[in-house]
Amino acid sequence: MLKVLLADDNPHAQRMGAEILSQEGFEVLGVTGGREALESLERFAPDLVLADVCMPEHSGYEICERIKANPALERVKVVLLVGASEALDRARAASAGADGVLQKPFEPSAVMDLLAPLMGRVPARRAPPKQAGSGPAGKEEFEQAVQAVLDRERMDRDQVRAAVMLALELALPGFVDDLTERVLEALRRAGR
Repeated sequence: MLKVLLADDNPHAQRMGAEILSQEGFEVLGVTGGREALESLERFAPDLVLADVCMPEHSGYEICERIKANPALERVKVVLLVGASEALDRARAASAGADGVLQKPFEPSAVMDLLAPLMGRVPARRAPPKQAGSGPAGKEEFEQAVQAVLDRERMDRDQVRAAVMLALELALPGFVDDLTERVLEALRRAGR
């Protein structure tokens, strides 16, 4: 069984990622910080590391750099995780030696389209692969993700919460921009 170390300080992203990967037959160890991720490398011996670019102690970039600089870990693949409202430093990802980038919130087909070739697996379906990490999901992708949750026969609290988090992550950048403009307009009217 292939092992995946999932390093993300967002519990919802960790839960969604672990669920997707477990269903695909991976053994998953989740950690919430960069230091914990680095400490887990020898003990857990992962085949793949998924590391959020914005984490406490060590970023995904730093984790990737350390893994790629260690000859004992040369077989370990590293995929960087980027939230919908986070910026990816493509130059730093490339110089760190990242094997790929995934956009959060996770979409199962995009996860497996990227990971299957890295792990020497054949994707389960024959649909053309999506561009993983190509930017924030659009309205259609959001609706598909929500519909996938609604189509399940049994939904639990975590699944509903994941759908709500997906909606918030997609709406947040527009909301922040709108709110910023409103505050600036109010300050201009107040003469500040």
